Amino acid sequence: MEPLGTIEGFTAEIGASGRFCPSHVRLPVTAFFYSVTDDDQPSSYMGYINLESVGKRGYHVPAQGTIQVMLFNPNGTVVKIFVVRYNLSDMPPNCQTFCRQRVFYMPSNANINDECEKELRYLLHLRFQSSKSGRIYLHTDIRMIFARHRPDLESGIATYELRSFTEMPSNPRFSPKK
Repeated sequence: MEPLGTIEGFTAEIGASGRFCPSHVRLPVTAFFYSVTDDDQPSSYMGYINLESVGKRGYHVPAQGTIQVMLFNPNGTVVKIFVVRYNLSDMPPNCQTFCRQRVFYMPSNANINDECEKELRYLLHLRFQSSKSGRIYLHTDIRMIFARHRPDLESGIATYELRSFTEMPSNPRFSPKK
């Protein structure tokens, strides 16, 4: 699907914490929007952050800790702060994996697998790789989806809230680097 357009000026500040805290980096976010409905409703933005500028291997992070990605709009206002806890302390050298955080607007008493009305509002996709020496890096890019409109679901029927779910592959958890 080809994007309808690109919005310039979004940025993201990326940081990590754990056994050590690497310096935060601020990088441009390329934001695309699409036409996904017939009634010209605004779609969410698809954001792309290229990590090539932070080093050959990527952004060095602790093997276990927290990644924070703070998204800013072109005016410099915070749009969303993603906070993702992870544990890759058992990741073998020369492997890769990913972590995905999804944030839904959904009934407060529901679970992610329940059959209920829910709307994806935000998504963050992080790719990790380990070096030959076992150091862990965020690599290649960070991809995200972020809403640009109010939730469509009617909240008069039930109590709705934003709910966050983080997932990683389980079988296999890691794959060898290509």
